[in-house]
Amino acid sequence: MIAIISDIHSNLEALEAVLKDIKNRNIKNIVCLGDIIGYGANPNECIEIIKKLNCLSVVGNHDYGVLGKESLDFFNELGAIAILWTKKVIKPENLKFLDSLPLIIEEKIKGKKVIFSHANPKYPEIWEYLYPDYTNEVFDCGDLIFVGHSHIPFVNSEEGNLLLHEGKISLEDDKKYLINPGSVGQPRDGINKASYCIFDEKSFKIEIIRVEYDIKKAYEKIVSSGLPEWLGERLFLGR
Repeated sequence: MIAIISDIHSNLEALEAVLKDIKNRNIKNIVCLGDIIGYGANPNECIEIIKKLNCLSVVGNHDYGVLGKESLDFFNELGAIAILWTKKVIKPENLKFLDSLPLIIEEKIKGKKVIFSHANPKYPEIWEYLYPDYTNEVFDCGDLIFVGHSHIPFVNSEEGNLLLHEGKISLEDDKKYLINPGSVGQPRDGINKASYCIFDEKSFKIEIIRVEYDIKKAYEKIVSSGLPEWLGERLFLGR
């Protein structure tokens, strides 16, 4: 089994809760779909945890922003403020780690071409959002395509949306799928629990899982760090 996490966004409390849940399920393999940093108050701690996991990981647009590879004009006002704040506190060795991450990882699993990307893997540096109603040419990229970026957990086939928010679904061998595990650190589907997914390559099933975490603590860290208060408030709302 493989646990897929994404969009941690410097939320240490959410990341630790998700990793505890993964450990309790005895899952060893983890893939991270980028945006380890941005918005939250613990960028260094979150990067260091991902480094220690030694897991497959791709780079996200907020990671690119902190690296100076993406213009701040691309981000909304609060996102840009958080990137500038993160640039001030991030350790050089953690910046180097982000710079080492690829845009896309391609794996062969049980004869399937599996793609891991932060955004649309067809045009990864454009950072196109893919949503639950998306049934377009992205399926040309592979058989199972895992993306983050939108912070909304879902499973799509070429025919449309099959699973949203939470739950388990069996995949059909002759179909292609687009899967978003949702966001660990900043869910935006109206549910304030951290989100990730499990891919069981043996039974060919996807499960989207929601995990409670200490939102109040994450909020208090954001406020005390001098980041905009709304970045903490939105965590309670799941938006």
